[in-house]
Amino acid sequence: MKDEMDILREVSSIASAHGSRALSEILHKKINLTLPNLKTTHPKELFEKMSTERPVISVQCRILSGIPGSIILIFDEQSTFQLIDICYNRNTKDKPEVFTEMGFSVIKEIGNVVIGSYVGALSVFLKAPIIPSIPTLINGPFQEIIRSVTNPYGKEDYILLAEACFEEVERRIKGGLYFILTPQAMKQIQESCKKMLKSLGEDKD
Repeated sequence: MKDEMDILREVSSIASAHGSRALSEILHKKINLTLPNLKTTHPKELFEKMSTERPVISVQCRILSGIPGSIILIFDEQSTFQLIDICYNRNTKDKPEVFTEMGFSVIKEIGNVVIGSYVGALSVFLKAPIIPSIPTLINGPFQEIIRSVTNPYGKEDYILLAEACFEEVERRIKGGLYFILTPQAMKQIQESCKKMLKSLGEDKD
């Protein structure tokens, strides 16, 4: 799948550009979103490799049409506080914090932008409308969040895992973007990749 993954990395690059622009407009400051790393795995393998009880904040969406699957953006608590600080132009590094409804709303909106940008780029690539559900914000242990999202899927399903990085002038925050896909969805993506590769080959001839 090397060629297919190269194409999906290009999709991620397009999504990053759209996400950066949208976040910068919403927050009225320069925010650079990148999705530098992309890999595939299976739900069981992910659960075994990344099983941990550390608390995280997640923004989750189901895909309602286009391809079957779900998508989730996850941050650890420290990264979540830093994102909220960036949004409010403050520095709370040296004092205790608690999550507020306003803070949760900010993270939910950021998740909505990132997920929407990736789904939008993939929709253009597949030439099919992909519609995500209204995002849901859930906090809890990483292990339980992953289990709740992957439980409906089988061992043959796929997860596209992208590293999400948010960069401001002085801070760089990492999260994880998890796109859980059924074999049917993955087949659709692979077929689209093959058509694109074939078209590029014909253009060179």
